[in-house]
Amino acid sequence: MTEIIDRADVALILADPRFLVPEADAAASTPFERFRADASRFSNGAVHDARRRRLESMLAGIELAALARTAASLTRSALEAEPASPVATIARHVPVTALSLQLGFRHAESLPPLVAAIVDAYASGRATDAAAADAATVRLLDAAPGADASDDALLVQLLVQAYAATGTLVERAMQRLAASGSLSPSTHEVLTATLRDDSPVPMTRRVAPDDPPRASTHDVQPGALLVLRLDGPDRDTTGDRPARTLAFGAGHRGCPAPHHALAIAVAVIEELRRAEARTRIDPTTKETIDADAR
Repeated sequence: MTEIIDRADVALILADPRFLVPEADAAASTPFERFRADASRFSNGAVHDARRRRLESMLAGIELAALARTAASLTRSALEAEPASPVATIARHVPVTALSLQLGFRHAESLPPLVAAIVDAYASGRATDAAAADAATVRLLDAAPGADASDDALLVQLLVQAYAATGTLVERAMQRLAASGSLSPSTHEVLTATLRDDSPVPMTRRVAPDDPPRASTHDVQPGALLVLRLDGPDRDTTGDRPARTLAFGAGHRGCPAPHHALAIAVAVIEELRRAEARTRIDPTTKETIDADAR
């Protein structure tokens, strides 16, 4: 396994379609493993492209303003029910519930704990409690409103992304705000800085092709598993040019829903900032998500 750290090298690899993602087992039979095999995130080539197009078509049916209003309303409701609600809980649960409601999932309010049961194993496929992961997967797929099983898997994939990446973005942005003291940056400014300097998805993986080009600082071996840091240094940074932002990936496999993620994040953070003027919100602890869910 080779780790590529500099963002300039990472950006080149992400833009090169010859570098593939590690695929899930297409012959898998358990519910959780089957779900991973049906996700666009762990497929390549024509299969990935078809799933990606379908994913984008389903996302296109969501009005961003309505998604933001839903996220804001859920945040207010959570704070009204429990004024001292931990930021971490709101940051993870609201994005999943808001997206679930807009996509038409059944029992949307009950889904965040089910997503939590599979999110840590999603990237690697290695669940510490396989039975619990299978049970949660079955319930999530049953709640999905897709036209068929393939659509259901893609829709659940979006909930995993919302819990892991969007939730972490909100949490880290709130931490950055807490550390800003009297400076009080705007929500846009704090999200921009968080995405650039503290990527909620710090790494992703690729498999090198049989004839890999030489990265600027690495000899990549054919077939090698590469860990690509999305939060590393950027050798192209200058006084006038900040580090490039790779939090949403790059190239043809970039995040399919960056605008949706930001609509949710802005809405949640704005409500949390208003609440901070009225009551103290519990501090959060920083989590590391080791791979994206794209």
